[in-house]
Amino acid sequence: MSHISSRIAVLFVAAAGLLGTMARPADAQPGARVSTGNTGAPRSPAVGSARSVHAADSLRTVGLREALRLFRKNNLSLRRAQSEARALEGEARQARAYPNPTLQATHEPLWRGSERQSETYLNVSQQIEWSGRSAQIRAARERATAARARAAADSARLVLQVTEAYVEAATAETRLRRLRQVTDVFRQADSSMTKRRSEGDASGYAARRIRLERARYEQRLAAARLEVRNAREQLALLVLPGGTPSVAAKTLPSKRPPAISVQEALQAALQQRPELRRWQSAVEAQQAARRAARREAWPDPSVTAGYKRQSDGFEGAFLGVGIPLPFFDRNQGAAEAEAERLDAAQTQQTLARREIRNEVRQAHAAYTSARRQSQLLSDELLRGSGDLLRIAQTSYDEGEMSLVELLDAADAYRDARLRSVDLRVDLWTRYFSLLRAMGQPINLP
Repeated sequence: MSHISSRIAVLFVAAAGLLGTMARPADAQPGARVSTGNTGAPRSPAVGSARSVHAADSLRTVGLREALRLFRKNNLSLRRAQSEARALEGEARQARAYPNPTLQATHEPLWRGSERQSETYLNVSQQIEWSGRSAQIRAARERATAARARAAADSARLVLQVTEAYVEAATAETRLRRLRQVTDVFRQADSSMTKRRSEGDASGYAARRIRLERARYEQRLAAARLEVRNAREQLALLVLPGGTPSVAAKTLPSKRPPAISVQEALQAALQQRPELRRWQSAVEAQQAARRAARREAWPDPSVTAGYKRQSDGFEGAFLGVGIPLPFFDRNQGAAEAEAERLDAAQTQQTLARREIRNEVRQAHAAYTSARRQSQLLSDELLRGSGDLLRIAQTSYDEGEMSLVELLDAADAYRDARLRSVDLRVDLWTRYFSLLRAMGQPINLP
């Protein structure tokens, strides 16, 4: 039996040693002291200082406002949507341009036997657009307006993605700090237990149990560091140009965001959502396109004026008018097609309004629920938990608390702190989602 216990002790020592030699954490901040629990050979101070300075210089910490500003400046998807909107604005300007006149010069030599004559013409032709010009200009202008609204809707959707990435990065930083606090307790307890055991004041089981618990928290801490690194890289991918490896997010505010009534949310959404502006402009564009198609049943005339001179000395001006006769093509198919497109746009507008109302109600219900849970649970969870771990550690070091009580205190502290973090994340995420559903700009209150 003692042989088996000895082998178990060796395994525990090996596991703790392996975790203690892990690489430096990815979350090292400027000026922060990070304990790794490594009992091996000490590092050179110059090397450690150089690495700390390099990490401090390469890591950038941003707030939400700064992250969104960088996103609007650097995000490629947003830049593409804005370029598409500007392209339609160019088409709208082109639609207002009047057709260019045509200048034509003609010389006609004539002969009969030895007789020679000639006629020379110089004429200008101009097409007169009067049937559907104004409607075509209106349709192009409304299409450009709809494109700008679509770009604004895409921007709002991408802003919410950036905000969610920011919240995730800030939350990962907070979770890491909480886990580091508990892990430091077990590192100190492990050192204290080693000393007490060497003095014969602690059992082998207690030493192995502390080391096992430390190994468990070291593993959680390593996973939290990886989560921080991934969150930083994802945030940098959204807000910074290529080549920037990662960016850190500032901590979310501890205060709760303001309450919002469902009537206020619905009213704001119906007035400010870019999707509704997009489909309103699309409907007006299709109405103008239908009018233009109907008016094109009467073709545009063309006017020709010029000067003619003959070789026998006769000369003079002439004027002509050309009108295409709509005998075979009265543009009825195009008019019917535009009418159906108008019906589709109106149906989509109604559907979008219904979807937005439903989205606002769901987002408001989720935010109200998260705010209520935060009010009920957050204060209760944190009451007294700040001193719980410190008191437990001091009592255990002085022999006034058992090993089981220390483990329970550490688990209670970790659960309370991480649960509080989860409540705050859920609250802010749903608050930002409600702002997005209302069509409001996303920012911290």
